[in-house]
Amino acid sequence: MDLRDPDQPAHAEGVSVDDTAGRQIRRVKVAVLGAGVAGICAGVQLKQHTDFDFVILEKEDEIGGTWRDNTYPGVECDVPSHLYSYSFELKPDWTREYPSGGEIFGYLRDVVDKYGLRPHVMTGAHVLEAAYEGGSWLLTMASGEQLRADAIISALGILHVPKMPSWPGLESFKGPAFHSARWRHDLDLTGKRVGIVGTGATTVQLGPKTAEIAERLFVFQRSPVWVAPKNNMPIAEDEREHLRLDHTALRRKRWDLWKSWESTALEMVTPGSRLNTRAQEAALRHLQTQVHDPALAARLTPDFNYSCKRPTFSDDYFPMFNRDNVELVTDGIDHVTETGIVTHDGTAIDLDVLVFATGFKSCDITAELDFRGEDGVALRDVWAERITSYRTVMAPKMPNLFILFGPNSAGLTSAYQMIEAGCVFAIKALKYLNDNGLAAMTPKMGEVVAFCEDVQKKFKRTTLNRGCTSWYTDGSGYTHANWPSSSLEYRMLMNQLAPEHFDFSQAG
Repeated sequence: MDLRDPDQPAHAEGVSVDDTAGRQIRRVKVAVLGAGVAGICAGVQLKQHTDFDFVILEKEDEIGGTWRDNTYPGVECDVPSHLYSYSFELKPDWTREYPSGGEIFGYLRDVVDKYGLRPHVMTGAHVLEAAYEGGSWLLTMASGEQLRADAIISALGILHVPKMPSWPGLESFKGPAFHSARWRHDLDLTGKRVGIVGTGATTVQLGPKTAEIAERLFVFQRSPVWVAPKNNMPIAEDEREHLRLDHTALRRKRWDLWKSWESTALEMVTPGSRLNTRAQEAALRHLQTQVHDPALAARLTPDFNYSCKRPTFSDDYFPMFNRDNVELVTDGIDHVTETGIVTHDGTAIDLDVLVFATGFKSCDITAELDFRGEDGVALRDVWAERITSYRTVMAPKMPNLFILFGPNSAGLTSAYQMIEAGCVFAIKALKYLNDNGLAAMTPKMGEVVAFCEDVQKKFKRTTLNRGCTSWYTDGSGYTHANWPSSSLEYRMLMNQLAPEHFDFSQAG
């Protein structure tokens, strides 16, 4: 990767000179961080609706984000295929009702190619620091290369940086040990004693595939998870052909799915609602009919409301526990040895392989990248106590930093809908700056506080922070991940640009 253009003179458009080192540094209007679902969306919208010079900086050697990284056996999405796609690029030939990770990855690559984004994507561009100085952002890569941008669109994702445990002795384990998002395809689990730590959506998908080939599978459960039936049926070829030929039918299918999810999502997270109660009862029946041992079923039964955490979906997770080679471990992990795990009650479990399905550091884009905004203040310091935002899409003291799928924007529906709405706001804001001869905008602190207080007030009326801990919250009950209202309300919010909510600086 080389961000310089050797064919341009030092002061040509798009190239600036670093005053301290005399180096040529490429300058762009917008730097997009990450080439996953959000980064691709930003690229398409920038290309179609602006004439801004932009670059998409991707630290890996290929696009795809979550769906490039997560390649564990059984990986798939819990949102229907025809809803888990861009509204501007519907796919008529999804093969199943819920898409596999590989099919989503292929879809994203096709979008990048169709919309001509490859020339804008710089792979191997691992940004370590973004510092706002002199009216623009200076981005520094791990390679030492630098780039200046008037604005940043962060598309780093809400669940990207793996969260790893810190048990005593973990480094002494002699076998392979890795996070599920860093799957070891060179490793054959056949005949191995495998430990999977965690019982979230990843284990629900990964566990049954592992149980089929492992000699023994130990599932280490801190807390149970609600699992509803999935019924992930193949989509018949004649239906796929019909949708290929009839674009109106294709859009109607997506509309019907959106309407169904939109009309039920808020009721699902309302305590005591008819839908919430029925969903929990159905999930409990699903568990009790699939697990043969009542005592085991009791250990797999959550003690919190069905939608306190995001429910998972599977038809083969619970039957996995009926197998003779699968054991559920509910006693806490005390420490790790060279050969396995020792639980709090002193039980030693020998393992050949240890897999961490322990989730991610949610919503915190500072986990890998050091953002420094006004007067050199670090975003990680701004967020030291709580992750706050202006309308989910901007952060305090960070001029011209737009965050897609940012704090409190994980909706009760498809991520694509929330991301597309965030793109609308970012482009509207960038155009406002450009049209009014302004250099930068920063949300006023009072507006940040007002927005966050309103969001938390709405959350108190939901199930999302009652009776459980999850990646939705920071441990104190403050919910920093989810959006508490409908995606329609979010889209309406993102369509509004209120200049009085910002401090502006003039263009030099």
